Amino acid sequence: MKSSIEGIGTYRLILESGYVLDLYSTLYVPSLSRNLISASKLDISGFRCMIGSGCFDLYKNTDNVGSGILIDGLYKLKLNDTYANSLLNVVNNVGCKRSRLNENSAFLWHKRLGHVSKERMMRLVSNEILSDLDFSDLELCVDCIKGKQIKHNKKGATRSSQLLEIIHTDICGPMDTPAFNGEKYFITFIDDFSRYGYVYLLHEKSQSVNVLETFVKEVERQLDKKVKIIRSDRGGEYYGKYNESGQCYETSSQKDRKERSTT
Repeated sequence: MKSSIEGIGTYRLILESGYVLDLYSTLYVPSLSRNLISASKLDISGFRCMIGSGCFDLYKNTDNVGSGILIDGLYKLKLNDTYANSLLNVVNNVGCKRSRLNENSAFLWHKRLGHVSKERMMRLVSNEILSDLDFSDLELCVDCIKGKQIKHNKKGATRSSQLLEIIHTDICGPMDTPAFNGEKYFITFIDDFSRYGYVYLLHEKSQSVNVLETFVKEVERQLDKKVKIIRSDRGGEYYGKYNESGQCYETSSQKDRKERSTT
């Protein structure tokens, strides 16, 4: 992203060793949250950089004039303590480091609160949960825009080319208000090719298998075709025994007793 440059000048640093480092032709860009030093510019100015094991050393000729450590992917140059503390107390002064965080920034709190809306933040301010914020910097959030984008590379769906090739089915319920005959559920069967649908009312989910058999016999006789594929959400209505409390699979002992009773 492009950022505007509001000034060009000399920036003076006092390193931890006491060495005075003057950075010439420094660009003043208020939108940057950190002050950055170009290693290539230091090389042109006669300095030598040694990097390794998360540490940074700056040499002028053969003298070590400064050092730093690796933090968040950048090498942080160590400054004189008195000089570093004085920089944090100066705000919006050309040639000096700005304060690290502006606590009255609405954009800062927008990110802290998980990218909430501007209206929600204004309610927090009116309820005195947050202090007065400056909403002038909350115009555009790139992260919010990226989060709302949708990928359009969709895979092609398999569509049927004739009747009864694919049947979609699903069951819904229980309903708070039953039908005239006391049914609390209904099940649908939709043909993928014609979009023609059937609806059956059920008292219990356990009737799903019987209704499926009735539907298949009915449409196969009407159209003189065979149902090839039936698709569902695998909710369990066609697997095992179902009652009002949910799906109840038969145990091995129950199956053995049923087989002995049938024989």
